[in-house]
Amino acid sequence: MLLVADPRLFAATPGAPEGFVLRHSLHLREVRKHPFALWARTVEEAWRLLPGPADRLVGLVVTPGDSPRVEPLEGGLLHLTLPAEVLVSKEVVRLLLDMLEQLESARQEVYRLNLELERWRNDLQRHITEQVEFRENLMREIAERRTAEEAARHSQRWLEAIYDSVSEGITLHDLTTGVVLEGNRCARRMMGREDLEGLPLEDLVATPAALDELRSAGEEPRVLEWALRGTGEDLLWVEASLRRTLIGGREVVLVTCRDITERRAAEQERRRLENQIQHTQRLESLGVLAGGVAHDFNNLLMAIQGNVELAMLDLEADSPVRVSLREALRASQSASDLCGQILSYSGRGCFDMEPLDLSLLVSELGRMFGASILNKASLVWNLDADLPQVMGDAIQLRQIAMNLILNAAEAVGEQPGEIRISTRLHHCTHWDLGQALLGELCQPGDFVALEVEDTGCGMDETTLRRIFEPFFTTKVLGRGLGLAAVLGIVRGHRGALRVDSKPGIGTRFRVLLPPFIESVEPSSPESGSGESPAVWSGTGTILVVDDEELLRTLLTQILERHGFQVLQARDGQEALRVFQGLQRIDLVLLDLRMPRMDGFETCQALRALDSKVPILMMSGHQDSSLVAGKATLGIQGVLQKPFQSGELRDLLRQVLDPANLQEGR
Repeated sequence: MLLVADPRLFAATPGAPEGFVLRHSLHLREVRKHPFALWARTVEEAWRLLPGPADRLVGLVVTPGDSPRVEPLEGGLLHLTLPAEVLVSKEVVRLLLDMLEQLESARQEVYRLNLELERWRNDLQRHITEQVEFRENLMREIAERRTAEEAARHSQRWLEAIYDSVSEGITLHDLTTGVVLEGNRCARRMMGREDLEGLPLEDLVATPAALDELRSAGEEPRVLEWALRGTGEDLLWVEASLRRTLIGGREVVLVTCRDITERRAAEQERRRLENQIQHTQRLESLGVLAGGVAHDFNNLLMAIQGNVELAMLDLEADSPVRVSLREALRASQSASDLCGQILSYSGRGCFDMEPLDLSLLVSELGRMFGASILNKASLVWNLDADLPQVMGDAIQLRQIAMNLILNAAEAVGEQPGEIRISTRLHHCTHWDLGQALLGELCQPGDFVALEVEDTGCGMDETTLRRIFEPFFTTKVLGRGLGLAAVLGIVRGHRGALRVDSKPGIGTRFRVLLPPFIESVEPSSPESGSGESPAVWSGTGTILVVDDEELLRTLLTQILERHGFQVLQARDGQEALRVFQGLQRIDLVLLDLRMPRMDGFETCQALRALDSKVPILMMSGHQDSSLVAGKATLGIQGVLQKPFQSGELRDLLRQVLDPANLQEGR
């Protein structure tokens, strides 16, 4: 049985307790709208009558009982047990409903307060959680910061160690003023300063445009060469890399310097050596050319002199033509001397080498130069008497000294000055030889030095580079062969030559000759008999081998005048054919320079056919190899073109004396 105590909603039903209306069902909207009182005989019966789901309802479940009692039920309902006499009072029911409504209001307030308390508790819990998380984050951040600071300190120490241990100087500069902000240990060592901070760029860098170059630095590195003012007087050349960067919000220029002083010096030395080698090669080429020209010129002079001598033989002793011919001979001899100078320049001269005392050799020139130098220069001699001997040609070495002293006198001119001639022992290193002409062909060690130094006008770089070129001269009447010949003679003596000169200060020539080590047998001079060409004549057959037809013809005429039969060959191969075709040849007159087979090869081939046949060698070059050839190939004599018929006659008489000729050999 369902009873609701609100008469406004439900009509009264007879037989129900007072204040309750009997209903057989109760909708959810009815029990949700107002507090209600449900009368049932038991609680179970009340649950069956309530609509479901009926959570959170505000009402009373009233059941009859012995005494009043209230207990909570599920869903927010209260179970009220009342005696039967109380149920009959409508006022009691209304009072209970009012109390229930107040109780519900209180309960709602409590619920609201509980919700508020729960929200406060949740907020407090959230704050506590946030504080815990904040504290944990703070502790973690502190730990991370400590780790980061330790790592930063370690990195700082590591970077400082690298910064100070690198082999390149590193400096930071203010972009505007160039003032040094900081520098590493290498930079301080380069500058020779303990502290670089605050120094202007001009105090460190000697390059005039350094500040402008620093200000124009960009983000990409720019590499330049700077000259730094180091600890000494010499400048320190560095390869500077400039890059603009931002450090601590400030624009600075990072400069990295690498010491290239030695590399720069090596490059300059390499360029100097390249220039010297090119100069030497150029002089060598000119020497080859000069030697070739002199060879051909000597052949022509030989033909001129020989034909003039033959013409003089055919003239009467009182013929006026003899005067002209003698002048022609004198002119040809001067031309021969000029060829000698050219051959000396080429370094292919045939030197009469012997051990010599250079100081004694040079001192012999003192008397001659004391009277011949017609200016105000004074000669100062400083000759070392205890020098080791040198292996050289006395005539050629005198020519060196004479040319250098005459050039020094020309440089001094009419002004008061001094010419110092000295000899001494000079030790040369690789670097010393690298500064000298022909030094690359010499080995480091002790050299006997001849120095000629003057206080004359000196030479500029342009003139200094050309003084050894043949036919280059600064003199009005000079031929430009003096110094060229000096260089050639030095080359022939396996020496070196250094020149130092400054305009207005003077010039110093230093000739370096290797000291004498091995003794070489000097060749004995071959002197003529002094007789006229017509006095002596011989007999026999002579084979003339020369590639110049003009000379073959001339030599044939000269030899035939001396009573010989003459056979001709234009080269070595033809000479071998002629030699093999005859049973008797008393002498071979052989030219050294020929096509296909030269004189040495031809001589070796002739020696294989006949080891005893006399051989005379002719050469338009003054070849030093002829000295060795005389000993190794058994050459009986050497004739230097151009030679006179008397020289040929004397040599033939020496080799083919009639008393020594063997008939039928």
